[in-house]
Amino acid sequence: MKRISLICLLAATLLATAPLQANREEASEQQLQQLRQDINRLQGWLTQARGEQSQLQDRLKQTESQIGQLVTRIEANTREAAELEQRLTRLRVEQRELQTQLDQQAGYLRQQIRSAYAMGRQEYLKVLLNQQEPDRVARLLRYYDYINRERTRKMEAYLAVARQLDTVQSEIITRGQTLDQVRRSLQQRRTELLAEQRQRQQLVQELSREIAGRDDELQKLLADQKRLEQLLEAVTEAIVRLPPPRDARPFQQMRGNLPWPIQGRVLSAFGSRQHNNRLVSRGMLIQASEGAPVQAIHGGRVVFADWLRGFGFMIIIDHGDGFMSLYGHNQTLRKQPGDWVNGGEVIATAGATGGQQQTGLYFEIRRQGQPVDPVSWIARR
Repeated sequence: MKRISLICLLAATLLATAPLQANREEASEQQLQQLRQDINRLQGWLTQARGEQSQLQDRLKQTESQIGQLVTRIEANTREAAELEQRLTRLRVEQRELQTQLDQQAGYLRQQIRSAYAMGRQEYLKVLLNQQEPDRVARLLRYYDYINRERTRKMEAYLAVARQLDTVQSEIITRGQTLDQVRRSLQQRRTELLAEQRQRQQLVQELSREIAGRDDELQKLLADQKRLEQLLEAVTEAIVRLPPPRDARPFQQMRGNLPWPIQGRVLSAFGSRQHNNRLVSRGMLIQASEGAPVQAIHGGRVVFADWLRGFGFMIIIDHGDGFMSLYGHNQTLRKQPGDWVNGGEVIATAGATGGQQQTGLYFEIRRQGQPVDPVSWIARR
């Protein structure tokens, strides 16, 4: 999935809504100017945030992006291979059925040829020369005409089946070659993926050593939290003019009944304290297998979908009335800013991006920009 910078993503979202608003309300030039100012402010934030990344973090982002792209291509190749295999199976069944028809028709034609040869043309001439029974002659002529037409029809049917069988056999060869190419491509990309994953692991270890060497892991985590808060402030300002989400029920009414974004054990709960009580978790970390589907907890509109330091590939969904949900450390993103999603729809796949050692999903719920305990909103398990 194509990764786009925060400014391009949010700008696309804002500008995409402008024509709709213009059609409905004939937006003034002042409103359009305000949108441009929002875009410039977001661009400034993005430039500053990316400038704070170290060289190792830049390499980590690049590697995790390449892994995400490879995983997406592998999934596409896998689907293509499965579809080709299904098509080949159907073609081979069709080939066997056509071959059976062809054999039956060939047998009939051989029988007709032998009968015609055995009868020869003498019987036909005797009928024509028989002037004593004209009614019988007429009946026999009609009979011979019927036999000839039936032979012609059988011959045409035989040729049609033969041509159809040739077409199916040609397609089997072509599809088989395509399947071989897809399988080779799939194997190559899996090899590339393993190499990228090994490189990522080395980068994570280097980052850990770099942090340990400067004894600033806490400062890094605090900076990551601050960066997320700045992002949410920018997003909140940007979505003021977005139309409300389309979900049938308001988010507020779903308290205690929202689905879990992914199934797994909670590794870190909301409000848990780390680093001698100096760092408080504002969300929860849920254990998940790599590539597991991540689902939106409620309908809404995607307002952010990109890589963010400390959180990896993250998706933020605006649910209206000041509610947002955040999903971090994803391996791949399935949605882009501006996309509408429904509750339960797959929006990403779980991973360990952002330099995590363990695969899992970081999950937050925000109300008016403030983090709230997700457990009080999602259904009990």
